[in-house]
Parts: sequence; structure tokens; C-alpha cells
Amino acid sequence: MDFISRLHDSLLLQILSLLPESDATRTCILSNRWKNLWSLLPILHFVMPFCWTFEEANRFHDRVDQTLALRGCMPIKRFYLYCSKHCDYDRVRYCIRNVVKCKVQDLEIRFPDDSFRFKFCWDLFKTCGSLVQLTLRGEFVLSVPDDVDVLFPCLKMINLVSIKYSCDECFKNLISGCPVLEELYVERQIIGEVDNMESCMVISPSLKKLGLSFALSGEGDFRVVIDAPRLEYLNVVDVMSTSYSLLTEPLSLTEAHLKLRNGVVQPVAPLVTCISNVKVLTLIDLALLAFNRIHDFNMPVFPNLIDFYIGLDVFRGWSMLPTFFNKMPNLEHITFLDGFLRFPHAQHTFTMRWNPPVEVPPCLRFKMKKIIIVNRETITPKELKLIRYLLKHANHLEILTMNAHKIDPKRREQCLKMINLVSVLYLGDECFKNLISGCPVLEELFVDRQLIGLGGLTTKRSPLGGLGRKE
Repeated sequence: MDFISRLHDSLLLQILSLLPESDATRTCILSNRWKNLWSLLPILHFVMPFCWTFEEANRFHDRVDQTLALRGCMPIKRFYLYCSKHCDYDRVRYCIRNVVKCKVQDLEIRFPDDSFRFKFCWDLFKTCGSLVQLTLRGEFVLSVPDDVDVLFPCLKMINLVSIKYSCDECFKNLISGCPVLEELYVERQIIGEVDNMESCMVISPSLKKLGLSFALSGEGDFRVVIDAPRLEYLNVVDVMSTSYSLLTEPLSLTEAHLKLRNGVVQPVAPLVTCISNVKVLTLIDLALLAFNRIHDFNMPVFPNLIDFYIGLDVFRGWSMLPTFFNKMPNLEHITFLDGFLRFPHAQHTFTMRWNPPVEVPPCLRFKMKKIIIVNRETITPKELKLIRYLLKHANHLEILTMNAHKIDPKRREQCLKMINLVSVLYLGDECFKNLISGCPVLEELFVDRQLIGLGGLTTKRSPLGGLGRKE
């Protein structure tokens, strides 16, 4: 027997815990000493292969049951179970009971699309006071009674992905039965089916993070009611005809990402009226349109906003961009998620409507440090007009990123007229020379060397529009 195999189980388990789960499981083939050690790890991951017969499925269930039997009542930190076709739902229910007895903290269960649906009942968990994170994916039927005040006293995170609900109230009962819930993610992607959910009632005084994704769901109107006064993070992706209402304004909200494509402005208005205190903001498609319409003449100031991700307003172009800048005095980073023109250019008639404002917005002059343009086609002269404006007036700009690999090299050389290099390390003297010589129409260059101990401290800037010289 080798030296490592003679170590105590606790030390070997510590070693195995440092390996990826798949590698830790493979150690069972080393020798009899290692055969069952992996089953004692606090994290267990079971994925059922595709089974053609019930016999194949039963062999998988046998392996899971044997593993849990070897553990006894040893605590389980995380348990992942992915079932495929022909799984035995009675044995799955028995497995979950045993996992609950092991004081599981993080439980994830996933079922395939099947004619028989596993009913996720409260009676399986009425003794589970240790669960901190719960993820349900696939063909579940969520059933939660309304006569129990506290379901999961320690549950802080819930993920519900493409599941069904026994009734409209069971979702509300689940959320209200988790007194310390902090994170909730709900995804509806049941194509062509009805998940029995007519409204999403998110009522939780402790909730801090909320994600909603309504991408491919059933037909009909849908309503979302949010009452989460401590909410800090909100992410909504929606292509349905969903109406939103907020019973309590989340004053602690610091990050919001709104990606709405359902074609109706008024039902989403409450979402865009409570985000003025955020530090990070994403507005695309309908969310951007709704925001512009609601705040046409009275757009609020965003005093804390630092990072802004903006989509393309197909109706107004970039006419609102100066207004955004003026209402975001501390903005440091902006990302144009769809570039400046509709893609592909040849199939869309789009007017940029960009007219430089008389006075340069303060955030552009004094705060802007990073600009990212996610363009998907060659830069056009119309786009260059806006890019030149941003580069000319962003006095503190450190990073400009464009999808330059999709721009013709000759065209790229003709475009670049300004370069700012701040505290940049060079692989050699030739690389700087090659960069400058490759820009035949370069007009402005600023080089700031502030790498103390890596070449000295030198900062020189000429008064000619940002043009500097290398030292």
C-alpha cells in the first residue's frame, strides 16, 4: 500500500475535496482503499445517462441508494440529481427523503420532459431546517400548502426553472414561507404549455436579489407584483405581455438590468420609475423606449450611476444620449450593447439623429474612463461622427474598446485619429513604434507613463488637444 493510501480517511477526504468532482469520483478505480471514499465527500453530483430501459434506470438508482447508505447520516453540503427518461419517481422521492435526513444545505434537482410529473410536495421537507439553497429545474409540479407559516427557516436562495405549479397560490406560499430569503430567480420557458401561473407574487421583506426571465412561455396576460423593500439587485428579461407593479419602492436598489421586448410600454412603466439610485444600469429595447417616453420632460438625475449599458433606441436613435449624459453626472463607464446602428445595416433604415450638444456633458469631460462599442459590422461615417465626439471630449478616457477585428484593416487605419496610452507596459520598443506607424491619419497622441519602479514616472501633456510626446 502506498504512503498516501495509508493516511486517515479525514486527510484523504480533504485531498479529494480539492479536486474537481469528476476527478474525485474517478479515484474509485485506484484500489479497494479508494473505492468508496468519494461517496463520503460533502458534495455529491449524480447525472443519470440516457436510459433506453427501466433496467438501466434502476442501475443508476441503485448506485445512488448505495452511496447514501454508505454515508449514513453524514451531513451533505451540496446534492445534485439530474434524472433522465425512465427514472423511477418513487425511488427519487425516497432518495430525497434520505438527503433531507443528512441535513443537506444546497439541493438541486432536474427532471426531463416526461408524461408523468414529479410532484414536489412539502411533506418531503417538513423536517429540513438546514436547507440554504434550492434549485428545481424541469418537469416539476410545485405544490406548497397555505396552512404552514414557515417552510424553510434557513433558505436564502431559490432557483425555479421551467417548472409547473399546482395552483397560482403555491408560488406565493413558497416565498412567504422563507423568512430569510435573499435571492430568487424565476424562469418560465415551457414552450406551448401552460404552467398554471397567472401571476408572480414576489412578496418578501428580506429579498435582496431578484431575477426574472420570461422568454418562452404560455400565452395570455401575466402579472408580476413585487414587494421587496430591501431589494438591491434586479434583472428582468421579458418577451411576454407582462404587467409590473411595485407595492414598495426598493430604496436600496443599486443594480438594475431591464431587457424587455414585449412591445407594450405602459405595463412596464413601474420598473423604470424606481431606478434612479442605482450604480449599475442596463436599458435595452422596450425598457429604453419606456424610459424615454415616461421621462420625456422630467428625467430624474442618477447621482450614483457609474456603469451604464445601453441598447439601441430604434425610434429616437441617439437623440437622447446628451440627456442621459447630463442626468448622469458621475458616469465612468458606458457600453453600447448594439453598437450605433441596427444590424444588419443593409436590412434596416435607421436614422442616428445625433447632433452634438452645445455644451459638453460634465460626465464626459470629467468622469468618463471607459467606452465599449459592441459593433457587429464595419464602422460607418455616421458612427465615426459620434465616436470622434466621444474621444474628443472624454478628457480622462483610459479605455476605448470596439470590435475592431470585424473592421477591414485598411479602413481601420484610415479611422484612427486619436490614441491615449495611460500606464501601459510595452513588450519592447518596437511595439510602440509599430502602433504609431500603422496609423497614417493619427492626429492626437497622449502617452502617460506612471509605472513607478517599472521604468520611472514621467507625465507630459502638450496643450494641443491632448497631443503628447513619448519620453
